[in-house]
Amino acid sequence: MGEPPHPRPAATSTAGAGAGAGATSWPELLAPFDLSRLRATLSSRPLTPRRLARLLALPLSPATSLLLLDWYAASHPALSPSSLPLRPVLAAADPDRALALLDSVPPARPPPLRESLLIPLLRSLPPGRALHLLDQMPRRFAVAPSFRSFNVVLSTLARADCHADALALYRRMLRDGVPPTTFTFGVAARALCRLGRADEALALLRGMARHGCVPDAVLYQTVIHKLCDQGGVAEAATLLDEMFLMGCPADVNTFDDVVRGLCGLGRVRDAARLVERMMMKGCTPSVLTYGFLLEGLCRARQVDEALAMLGRVPGVNVVLFNTVIGGCLAEGKLAKATELYEMMASKGCPPDVHTYNILIHGLCKLGRIGSAMRILGVMEEKGCAPNVVTYTTLLHSFCRNGMWEDTRAMLDQMLVKGLIMNSQGYNGMIYAICKDGRFDDAMRLVQEMKNQGCKPDICTYNTIIYHLCNNDRMEEAEHLFGNLLEEGVVANGITYNTLIHALLRNGRWQQGLRLANEMVLHGCSLDVISYNGLIKALCKEGNVDRSMGLLQEMMEKGIKPNNFSYNILISELCKARKVRDALELSKEMLNQGLTPDIVTYNTLINGLCKMGWTHAALNLLEKLPNENVHPDIITYNILISWHCKVRLIDDAAMLLNKAVSGGIVPNERTWGMMVQNLVRQPANLEVY
Repeated sequence: MGEPPHPRPAATSTAGAGAGAGATSWPELLAPFDLSRLRATLSSRPLTPRRLARLLALPLSPATSLLLLDWYAASHPALSPSSLPLRPVLAAADPDRALALLDSVPPARPPPLRESLLIPLLRSLPPGRALHLLDQMPRRFAVAPSFRSFNVVLSTLARADCHADALALYRRMLRDGVPPTTFTFGVAARALCRLGRADEALALLRGMARHGCVPDAVLYQTVIHKLCDQGGVAEAATLLDEMFLMGCPADVNTFDDVVRGLCGLGRVRDAARLVERMMMKGCTPSVLTYGFLLEGLCRARQVDEALAMLGRVPGVNVVLFNTVIGGCLAEGKLAKATELYEMMASKGCPPDVHTYNILIHGLCKLGRIGSAMRILGVMEEKGCAPNVVTYTTLLHSFCRNGMWEDTRAMLDQMLVKGLIMNSQGYNGMIYAICKDGRFDDAMRLVQEMKNQGCKPDICTYNTIIYHLCNNDRMEEAEHLFGNLLEEGVVANGITYNTLIHALLRNGRWQQGLRLANEMVLHGCSLDVISYNGLIKALCKEGNVDRSMGLLQEMMEKGIKPNNFSYNILISELCKARKVRDALELSKEMLNQGLTPDIVTYNTLINGLCKMGWTHAALNLLEKLPNENVHPDIITYNILISWHCKVRLIDDAAMLLNKAVSGGIVPNERTWGMMVQNLVRQPANLEVY
């Protein structure tokens, strides 16, 4: 038998032990074991596999562990390399030590490893290091990872929320020809769901059969839940049916997901049938299940059905009462809502702050502000403290009804109680105050917001700017806009578009264009109204080419032009006697999925007549019914006017007759043209 290296000299006398210990430094005491210190033990008794395993379990340095393994292998030449006891090192609680041992192995002499030895190590490593070891297994250690190793690393990645990495590893597994298991598909599907890709998760589930795998109940439930969250309720319902066919039991949460989705789409009857099926499957509906159904019925304005269901619900709670009370008030059924409110205490569900808030909101919406204030009094008498929502609801109602003194008094009452309204509450009040034209009060309220530590946001300023613009107070609106940065608020697309609309309405198209350029530099996009306004302003200046460029820019930025966009340009082209271009533009409308309206066709008919192409204009009139567009009196007035101008009075009279036969009532302009031209040249009255 070979011997390990000789040890360093050690203290021999007992008497000197204490002195030696005292003289030994801490680094030496804490240094890792090495073979030289174990030589006496190893030479006195043979090193059996069991003793080697116990030694390797000690906190030895990687070099010492390798020396032990080499010595043991040299001492047992008949021993198979795969029989070396590596498990104590690789499965130790310290993965760093195990990795250090593997890294210290020379590449030319890889250790005899099996996948089963590496799996515990993979399981103990963080995601990045587990992936690295998985990559090294075939190249460095000649171990081909099977689905077991891949599944361990997939699980590690999923626990760490590394969903994109988990998907990449799943795809690599398929590329490498490693057969996936149901667990593999489960991790990949959950990753897709967490990334908001429910459709792909569904496709993954559908493709499992190609790999000889069958989805389990958890996988079905995961995909159904995410489909319902993302609006794929029909697919989720189909998947639930498939789940039953495959013999997988659905729990109450899975049923609730589909019931919630169906009710959200207004398919309350389908949801109710699913609940019946749920009970037939032996799954008891939860309070949430009934809550979804009641909410769906109330949203579908089927309050009587909701009331009937509420009476049948076992274990009714305050949330269910609140849902139906809100539904009754939304339908104006105040008596029913009051009856339910009075019934709550007898059912063991005393009203909470949400109950009172729903009642106050419903009463305010019905214009019963006095009744809402009485409910506030009852609420306080019963020891239920009003919250910010309570006061905000009343304040908004006061503002909408011009009750400014009551508004001020309630704001003071809130301050006394230590309640501070949030920005949403203040913004609602500012909107109502601005709508009433009380801009000074609105700015005082903005200052109050700041004093209360509630910073005005861009919605606050957009509200004020919008109403200032609508009241032709442009100077104040532009001043407020200019001070936004000083207030620490950044203008958004709504701010810019509001000002651009107002500038264009006031004929200040050059300032509007400058503001539009500034808007683009700040990363905001013009809306279709701003583009239309700029197109119209440029057309007024006769700059049709630049207007056409703006139309192209709209489409390039993903903003779809509307009929108004095209009608402005078609009108301007016709005025410039570019009727052929106008006709081409009307065809482009169709390519963009827009339907030319009567304004479009009237403009084109007028342009054709202006060019002297009266027959083409009449042909276009005949085609209107095929385009599902009905001519109006303006259409006929255009044609009659141009026919009269070229002294085709009989034809003009025939057009008038055709208009009347089609149910179109001539207006003052029609009769004015006809009478004026009949005086000059009598027409053939037989056409009448």
